[in-house]
Amino acid sequence: MPRTHPLRPEDPQELGGYRLKGLLGVGGQGTVYHGVAPDATEVAIKLLHPQFADDERTRKWLEREFNIATRVHHFTARVLHSGIHSGAPYIVSEYIDGPSLDGHIDARGPLGEEELFRLAIGTITALCAIHNAGIVHCDFKPGNILLGPDGPRVIDFGIARALSTLSTRASGNIGTPAFMAPEQISNSHQMGPYTDVFAWASTVVYAATGTPAFGNDEFNRNVMHHILKDEPDLRGVPEELCELLYACLAKDPDARPTAAVVEYRLRGDQTAPSPIPLGRRIGEDLTGHTALVNAIALTELGGRTVAVSAAQDRTARIWDLAEQSQLGAPLEHTASVLAVACGRIGDLRVAVTGGQDGRILVWDLRTGRPVGVPMTGHSGAVLDLALSEVDGVPVAVSVGIDRSVRIWNLRELRQQGPPLVPNTAVPSLACTVIEGDPVVLVGGVHDRQVRVWSLRDLSPRPVTLNGHTDTVKDVACGLIDERPAAFTCGYDKCVRVWDLLTGREIARLQHASAVISAAPGRIGARPVLLTSGADRRVALWDLTTMNTLSESLAEGARTAPPLVVAQGQIDGRPAAVITGQTQALRLWSLGPAYLR
Repeated sequence: MPRTHPLRPEDPQELGGYRLKGLLGVGGQGTVYHGVAPDATEVAIKLLHPQFADDERTRKWLEREFNIATRVHHFTARVLHSGIHSGAPYIVSEYIDGPSLDGHIDARGPLGEEELFRLAIGTITALCAIHNAGIVHCDFKPGNILLGPDGPRVIDFGIARALSTLSTRASGNIGTPAFMAPEQISNSHQMGPYTDVFAWASTVVYAATGTPAFGNDEFNRNVMHHILKDEPDLRGVPEELCELLYACLAKDPDARPTAAVVEYRLRGDQTAPSPIPLGRRIGEDLTGHTALVNAIALTELGGRTVAVSAAQDRTARIWDLAEQSQLGAPLEHTASVLAVACGRIGDLRVAVTGGQDGRILVWDLRTGRPVGVPMTGHSGAVLDLALSEVDGVPVAVSVGIDRSVRIWNLRELRQQGPPLVPNTAVPSLACTVIEGDPVVLVGGVHDRQVRVWSLRDLSPRPVTLNGHTDTVKDVACGLIDERPAAFTCGYDKCVRVWDLLTGREIARLQHASAVISAAPGRIGARPVLLTSGADRRVALWDLTTMNTLSESLAEGARTAPPLVVAQGQIDGRPAAVITGQTQALRLWSLGPAYLR
């Protein structure tokens, strides 16, 4: 860290329970203090300028971003805490006793070859951890690398990206010109991990030569012109690094390797997998069904991700997504299979399917054989299924065309309690837990509401999600900031996002037409939502910002509107499974890490 200076008269003496012992620096984002925790641990505290968070919603969003940063540990100054002081956000991180990389080079000159390789490996490992947590640094530079006693540490990760998203006031000030990537200058792409990879390479060139890859002068426009138009200058860089650095400094973001691939190569592994960009097809169609696929569910089986698809050809099928092959024989019904959900009964991995014939079947996913006999009770088709657990007992919840919602004990394969009979047709349901209470969310056709019922005593919860102006087509549940959330899709062309603790609508995600399906998930530590619409678009949303990461995922590769989407991991990489009015499943990359 830089030398500690005395506090100024206008500086606070304490921040969030941390005593301030001095001033480390002042910059465009805020003021950095040297602090001491109640247990005498030394910390660094960055207090952002108040204009970066001048309303409650923005401050809460910044806190969410900082909370994600606490999950990053490798070769970084660990983020310990964050909060608000007099309306301004602050972030507390580990204090690193050592100079910044640029300070070291100013004092002693470029690094030797051995030091350079240690710096390169340590900092790219830090970027891998940052990207895996769903964070993009956006201001990676020598000033944000501290040379601690145990090696390099990356600081300030996540802050620049957070500020760039907040308001147009920050536009044009995010990043340091000599270490900016082309997309930061031209706005040709949103910033992503590829932006950090470019800045990392320019930083390594600087560490080796004392000069950034595209020069560094007082006229920022000259530097930015070189970044956009010219080749990097790698004279003085060890020859064994040049090819890798050239690749990282590609003008096209999608042509750069990921941080993970760079780390592989630095460690001598030339067989590292190539990244698959966001929205790229993965392999060929998964074919086997002879009629429309109605539903998809993803689960883990033997350490691998499998999909179970339900179709109008009276079968469900199990697919190994990494091998892109069908596992075993089809799971046969006597009529069209309309719904599927996956879960566990004890140690048994199962799929539960519901059909046009009103029957619900449980299947052992390892053997492909039915478990027990079909469960019956609906007087018509089973439209949707979800799984939950009530006091340790695994249950399935189904909704039928007969307008009843039924709960099934999966250990005993029987109906549990009387059916719930909402006063409207129900096309969709989802299960979650609210304050320890397992619940089912039931979407309505005519009243356009989503009701919440306790699965313990079948009583209505005092929360009704009311806001759609047309039929609610799909309901899904997930977590945002560790709080239970619901996502409801409507014919009113939007997805509404709800806080289930308060019943409050917290966001509205707009499509150009009716929204058909929603699938929440995570890319790294960041919650995301995949949605499909009748406008033939599949959108990917960042649930921390409520902005789109992609508005047209898989566009141009369909002949009909997508009906169903799901998301999960294939060999550790985020991916989407999409099916439309076709007989096949298609796999799409959601990026090797958090890409957009």
